[in-house]
Amino acid sequence: MCELYFSVVIPVYNDKVRLEKCLDALIRQRFDQRKFEVIVVNNDPDGSIVLDDQYYNKLNLELVNEISPGSYSARNKGIQCSNAEIIAFTDSDCIPDSDWLSNAMQYFENDYSRINGIVAGKVPLFFINPNSMSFAEIYEKYTGFDFESYVKEGSCGAGNWFSYKSVLTEFGGFNSQLKSNGDTELSKRISKKYNIIFAPDVIVSHPSRYLIKDIVYKYRRLLGGTYNRKFENSHKGFLFYMISFSWRRLRFAIKKIFIIHPKESVPIFFVCLAIIIGTWKEYILLLQGNDAKR
Repeated sequence: MCELYFSVVIPVYNDKVRLEKCLDALIRQRFDQRKFEVIVVNNDPDGSIVLDDQYYNKLNLELVNEISPGSYSARNKGIQCSNAEIIAFTDSDCIPDSDWLSNAMQYFENDYSRINGIVAGKVPLFFINPNSMSFAEIYEKYTGFDFESYVKEGSCGAGNWFSYKSVLTEFGGFNSQLKSNGDTELSKRISKKYNIIFAPDVIVSHPSRYLIKDIVYKYRRLLGGTYNRKFENSHKGFLFYMISFSWRRLRFAIKKIFIIHPKESVPIFFVCLAIIIGTWKEYILLLQGNDAKR
């Protein structure tokens, strides 16, 4: 039997349909199927996942449960269950490119000193109908995942992340108390000791959000993660952060009015306005002691 090279960890919460599309993409990998395993971590304590036998027949697949809420608890469970030297993280709503694993391998093959703490791939968005996009899709067209910029800041998103298992365990894995920003928190710690490399040919596609409410929820969730990481003991600092955040969203919308067609700048303005209103509502809830959204 071939020695495992990758353990692919996928947290999932009530998202079976998109999970199956992700697994279909893993079946299509141009990489020896015997050299990677797939660990799906169900993070829904109230529901089980039943996958078709084809996934077990075509993939080295294990389905485990993690009842502690949050994707970071689920990812930590995946790390614990993994058997390969390198962990590959993606999400249940993502579609890995067919060369995802084979291209990622190249960044580890010559890493003789094991200084690559994280290899961060590219995450392009895809749309339901590129010729007729919703307001939310237009907004995300201009604000999608920029993993190259994340890497320059010493961080990485968990949707397309590769690390040695030894590095992840050295730093204690993800902070399971966080519902958001846990990938930023861990990657910034790792980047202080190891390299973080942006790998533009290691590609995972992510669907754009279609509804404005989903965009707003994303920012409310991210705000909760930021609050837990930085501002639980500094309400004054949190207020200044909110003012700065709101101004940056408003400035972004105003700039777009002058540089792109109204068919796109107007939707962007309305989405930014909805984000500002939604995050201020979340700000109040957090200060009242409500839990951050997952």
